[in-house]
Amino acid sequence: MESEDDFDMHDARDTHQNEITTTTTTTINDNEDGVVSVEDDDFYSGDEDDDEDGETANAFAFDSDDDADVADYEFIDNDSDDSDDVVSHRYQQSFTILSEADIHQRQEDDIMRISTVLFISKVAASILLRYYNWSVSKVHDEWFADEEKVRRSVGLLEKPVVEYPNARELTCGICFEAYPCDRIHTAACGHPFCSSCWAGYISTAINDGPGCLMLRCPDPSCGAAVGQDMINVLASDEDKEKYSRYFIRSYIEDNRKVSLYLELS
Repeated sequence: MESEDDFDMHDARDTHQNEITTTTTTTINDNEDGVVSVEDDDFYSGDEDDDEDGETANAFAFDSDDDADVADYEFIDNDSDDSDDVVSHRYQQSFTILSEADIHQRQEDDIMRISTVLFISKVAASILLRYYNWSVSKVHDEWFADEEKVRRSVGLLEKPVVEYPNARELTCGICFEAYPCDRIHTAACGHPFCSSCWAGYISTAINDGPGCLMLRCPDPSCGAAVGQDMINVLASDEDKEKYSRYFIRSYIEDNRKVSLYLELS
């Protein structure tokens, strides 16, 4: 008769053999299929946990990509802001804000420089500067390269074309009326015109636009320049005001080396 110890030994042996059998079956499945096949509930639950963890990890990775995209957009925005700041800074440096009085002063300084260096009147200097778009260096270069050519092109005559020595009366070249010499005015060329005809001629030119700044003698065959000194003497107050506006605006609009903003008072 077997004792309880014998039964315990048999049970232990059977349990051990079952474990061996299970292990052997798993090994055989591995060798035959080449795929590990485990039917343990805990292992599958572990896989599900792993899958869930994997999905969670993927979800976090996706979120990270979104964050990265957002970060990229934010970086681009920052770059854009920086570039805007640079453009704004350059824009601020491209312009000098001056009052009308400041512009007048700069204009007078340029006229005075040309007058001093070339030994000519301020009226002649202003005519030269307007002709060469207010470029002091251009005036210097052209003048010293060929003064006679510049004088002919601009209309700065060194001596009158027509002279009337000892004349008491002169005939106006427009209305053909005879006037005392004190009512006759001429440009550098010497062609005589009465005050009324000059006033009408100048007024028409001023009302036609900025071309009046390069006004020439009324005689069709003459190219002598009419300076601002004659404008101030012969034009009406309204026309003189218009001429002055054209004069200062030409300094701003025709001067290519300086960008100025006209702040009218």
